[in-house]
Amino acid sequence: QFEALQDELERRREECIQLRTVLANRAHDLRSLTQTSYGKDVDILNEDGELALAYQTQKQINRQLEEELKTEKSRHRETESEYKGELERLRRDNERQQKLLSQNLTKGEGFNPEALLQSEIMRLTSENLNLQGQVDSLTEQLKKYKRSLKAYAKKLKEAGGGDPPDLLDVAATNEGEVMPVIRKKERDYMGMFEYDRREEMQIIRVLIYELKPRVAVTFLPGLPAYILFMCIRHTDHINDDEKVRSLLNNIVNGVKRVIKKRHEDLDSTVLWLSNVLRLLHNLKQYSGDKAFQAENTGKQNEQSLKNFDLSEYRQVLSDIAVWIYNGVIKLMEEKVQPLIVPSILEHEAIAGLSGNKPGGMR
Repeated sequence: QFEALQDELERRREECIQLRTVLANRAHDLRSLTQTSYGKDVDILNEDGELALAYQTQKQINRQLEEELKTEKSRHRETESEYKGELERLRRDNERQQKLLSQNLTKGEGFNPEALLQSEIMRLTSENLNLQGQVDSLTEQLKKYKRSLKAYAKKLKEAGGGDPPDLLDVAATNEGEVMPVIRKKERDYMGMFEYDRREEMQIIRVLIYELKPRVAVTFLPGLPAYILFMCIRHTDHINDDEKVRSLLNNIVNGVKRVIKKRHEDLDSTVLWLSNVLRLLHNLKQYSGDKAFQAENTGKQNEQSLKNFDLSEYRQVLSDIAVWIYNGVIKLMEEKVQPLIVPSILEHEAIAGLSGNKPGGMR
């Protein structure tokens, strides 16, 4: 997008330069034509007022070109100001996302998932406000078009053309569709994801089976793990042991199936290593065990699991994380191994570093 803005600015500059060149060429051509046609004969030059007429015509042309140039410059400045504002907004949003990401990477297990959710809510709220502004602007334009349509319809009727029923019907139909937006008040979210038992496999399919690394990098870090943990929290909230057992078993089996299927894809294995660890850390942090509540806030402790002890599943997830980690190390070894021998053969020792060794040691 930034490159497109730069191209647009460059095109505007070229248009301004071309207009200035046209002005200079017109003046030069007029002087050349005068000297060629009349030479130094002043009487012939002023005969019939041709020079005055040509001068006035050239002045009008120059004035028109100057007005066009001023209009183009003004439009260019407005466009540049809009682009700069958009770039500044994108820069601030990028800094906010980078700050949030750095907090996630530094805090580890003690990181608060509510901060991620709150950030996403703020971003969506900002986008909704921008969209609402666009809707209001389009609504005003629609009203102007309706008034123009009614005026033209009235003129057409006075001219004996009859009513244009199609256009009027469309305007009446669209008028009923433009309704005020209902804004909801702020509320305190519980951090749970309610779902029906029949939707369980669809959740697993979307979040695990069909999730590609190139799509996951566009999400907030660990978003699939957070969503799965929100589902677990809801099953704990309603105290449905069959539902939580089924969900956790499907999560474990789904991750195993994906890793076995894509065990040669480093991006996929790293993706699920990070998400399994994130889910494991969340289960520890909100387990209710005192050992994992040292850095929790009061609200986080209130949101701990109330009805289930998932320590056995935590051990299963830990084993899966170790299994995936070993697979990642193996993949990296396979990628690095072919590079080791050529690197050693092409290695050049830095003079002076090996000079202190005894002569017999190599």
